[in-house]
Amino acid sequence: MPDVEAAVIGAGVGGIAAGCQLRRAGIDDFVILDRRSDFSGTWIANTYPGVALDVPSTSYEFTFAPNRWSRVFAPGDEVREYCQRVAREHGLYDRARFGTSVEREVWDDENGFWTLHLTGGETLTARYVLNATGFFLEPRSNSGIPDVERYTGKVMISAGWDHSYDYRGKRVAVIGTGASSMQIVPSIAPDVAQLDVYQRTATWCFPKPDFAFGRIGQRLMRSPRFHTLAYMANWYVYQALVVGAERIPKRAAMALITGLETVLRAAYSLYLKIQVTDREARRALVPKHGLMANMPTFGRGFLQTFSRENGTLLTTPIERFTETGIRTTDGVNRDYDMVVLATGFNVASDPEAFPVGAVTGRDGFDLGEFYRANGMQAYAGVTIPKLPNRWFLYGPYGWNGVTWVSMMESSALHAARVIAAARDQGTQVAEVTQRAHDVWHEMMTTSPFTQVAQEYLVERQFKQHHVRSYFFNDRGEAPILRPSRGFRDSLWDHSERFDPRQDYTFRAVTHSAAADSVASSNGASPEPVRAARE
Repeated sequence: MPDVEAAVIGAGVGGIAAGCQLRRAGIDDFVILDRRSDFSGTWIANTYPGVALDVPSTSYEFTFAPNRWSRVFAPGDEVREYCQRVAREHGLYDRARFGTSVEREVWDDENGFWTLHLTGGETLTARYVLNATGFFLEPRSNSGIPDVERYTGKVMISAGWDHSYDYRGKRVAVIGTGASSMQIVPSIAPDVAQLDVYQRTATWCFPKPDFAFGRIGQRLMRSPRFHTLAYMANWYVYQALVVGAERIPKRAAMALITGLETVLRAAYSLYLKIQVTDREARRALVPKHGLMANMPTFGRGFLQTFSRENGTLLTTPIERFTETGIRTTDGVNRDYDMVVLATGFNVASDPEAFPVGAVTGRDGFDLGEFYRANGMQAYAGVTIPKLPNRWFLYGPYGWNGVTWVSMMESSALHAARVIAAARDQGTQVAEVTQRAHDVWHEMMTTSPFTQVAQEYLVERQFKQHHVRSYFFNDRGEAPILRPSRGFRDSLWDHSERFDPRQDYTFRAVTHSAAADSVASSNGASPEPVRAARE
C-alpha cells in the first residue's frame, strides 16, 4: 500500500484548493508538499517593495471563503494572510510538509501508485498526485545576461527580496518592465540616489484605481451576496468577450482588434504626455505590440518615475555585467550599488519548462519528452493519457477565463471527482482515455477563439513585432486560454458537469500485486508523513 492516498505538490493557491476539494470529497489521507515554509506560494516568495495584487481583490478569493479585503488591490501581506487563514480554517496544516521538494515522479503500474523522489534521497508513495506548482514556475535568474557572477554589488531578485539590504541613497538599476517592476520601481524611487530602469520591451501601463474601502466598501465586504455578484460579473464579462471572438469571422475579428488598438495607442500617447515630461522617455514607453500581446499592467507611479530627477529609462540593450555595474551595447559602463533582476519566470506554457525525466508514467512515458515532441496538450487542462492518477491544476488550455483562484478550485474539483468515482467503483487506478483526450485537444486547437488568438499573438505580434509573451511559446502555440463554446454549453464549467466514467478508464490493483509490494519493502518503507505544524 502507498504511504498516502493523495499527494499535492505545492502549497500555494492551487495546493489550498486541492486540499479543500479533497476534504469535501471525503478524501482525508493526503499530504501537501512544498519547498517553502508555509502556505501561500508566490506570496511568500514575492515580498518586494510595493508587492500587491494586480487584479481586483474580490477576484482573488475562493468561492467558499469570501474575504473582507481592505483595498481594491490588496497588498501582498494581506493576500498571504488570507491564504494561510483559509488553510488553517480547513485543517490543511495538519496535512502539510514544508521544506520538501519533489525532484522526480515515477509511476508504478503494477501496484498502481506514484513514487515521489524528494530532496535528500527520501521517497514517498501516493496513489494519486495533484501537481499544484502553478503557471510561473521558476524565476529567470539573469535573463541570459553574461557575467552576472562578476558583479560585486548587490544582486536582488524580485522573487526573493533581501530585506536586510538598505538601498536608501544607493545607485540602483532595475532590469525589466513587467508587473513586478511596475510595483518595485515607484516604491523605491523616492529613497534611492539614482534609479535606472532597463527596458527591452515597452509594457502597457494603465492607471491603477486603488483605494482603501470606506464604510460602504467594508459593508459590502461583509456580504456573501456581493462576493457572489463580483464573481459572476467576472464570469460573464470575460465569457462575453470569448464568445464574441468565437462568433465573429476571424478576418472581421482581426480588423476590429486592429481598429481598437489604433485608437487605444493614440489615447495612450496622450496619457503619457500627462505622466512623463521627458520626450524621449515618452516615445520609448509607447508599446509597438498590441494590447493583449503581453499582459497589460496597472501601475501607480511607475510612469511618473521618469519625470523624477533621479529616474532614467534606458533602452539600449545590455551587453554584460561588469564588476561594478552594467555595460550596454553602445560601450557605456554604468556603476550601481544594487541591481534588481525583474526579468520574469519560466512558465508552464513552454514545453522546455518540463524537464525530461522529471515525470515518468505508464510504459516509460516521459512528460518532458512528450511535450517537446508533440506540443502542449491536456484533457480538460488537467491530465494526459499514460499518466494515471495524476493531474495538473494548471495545464495547457487550462485558463477558464474567470480568475486564477476559481480556476484552481475547478481543476481540483475535477481531480477530486475522479478519485471519488474510483472509490465508488472499488478501483484504484484512473486514466483518461486517448479518445477523450484527442477529442478535447482537437476542440481546443480548432476553436475559432484559438484561431483568432494564434493569428493575433503569433502571426501579428511575435512575427511582426518580435514580442515575447507568456501567452504563446516558441512552437507558435497559444496554450493558455480555453475556448468557451457559448454560455449554455460553456467549457469553463466542465469540471462540474463531466462524467468521469465516460472519459476515464478505471481498474483495480490486484491484491497479489499489493501484497507483493508490501512484502518486498520488508518494513523499509519511508516514515509516515507527519504534520508540519501542530
